[in-house]
Amino acid sequence: MRQLGPSAAFTILVGLLTPPAHAALESGVYRTLPGVTVEERGDRVPNGSRIVPFAATVTCDLSARPPSLTAVIPNAVLEGGDPFPLTVRSPSGAQLMDGSYTFAGDYLREICPSGTQYLFDWTFSMSTNGGVVWNGITAWAGGHAWYVTISNITLVALPHLSITQVGNASVRVVWSTNFNNYVLESAAALPAAGWSAVTNAVTAAGDDFSTTVDADGSHRLYRLRQP
Repeated sequence: MRQLGPSAAFTILVGLLTPPAHAALESGVYRTLPGVTVEERGDRVPNGSRIVPFAATVTCDLSARPPSLTAVIPNAVLEGGDPFPLTVRSPSGAQLMDGSYTFAGDYLREICPSGTQYLFDWTFSMSTNGGVVWNGITAWAGGHAWYVTISNITLVALPHLSITQVGNASVRVVWSTNFNNYVLESAAALPAAGWSAVTNAVTAAGDDFSTTVDADGSHRLYRLRQP
């Protein structure tokens, strides 16, 4: 939930709702499914290799130049050690000829701003059923062996709303066209006595749906719900 702006009290509320069945890679927020694992190998990994749990929330901005990615990983691993929280950001990204996107950079840059030789090279593509698949490698580029292999991990899109003020009397609510079977609803407070469908006209432009609603100064909450 996020408070927006001093002049109009609007709040976005988006739950972890059932994802759409067919998600193409668009700008937005994605997550791994429960129970995902990856393989870690290296000469400092116990027994040389191990299978470890892996979770991530991935935010893609494909309209940026270059395209950008931020991955929040609560159970990142390094050199056979204990899991730790890590945010990974891509300094470089590009769309490939087959329509997939590749992102690369310093795996540990957020915690070691001076730079390291722990690098990542990840690719996100569409599967045959329209889902998003994550492949790639995270590896040490120095003098010994260490790498984590990411193989065919499925990502699901998360409902996400953004809101911007339009003049003094209205705001624009935007969400991805991945969620064409979701309903935009609003309420006056939490806990909500009831949610009301927003009936304003919805327009589509590129990868986004949007609608403009009045900003009358009262506090409002917004969510996407799958009927």
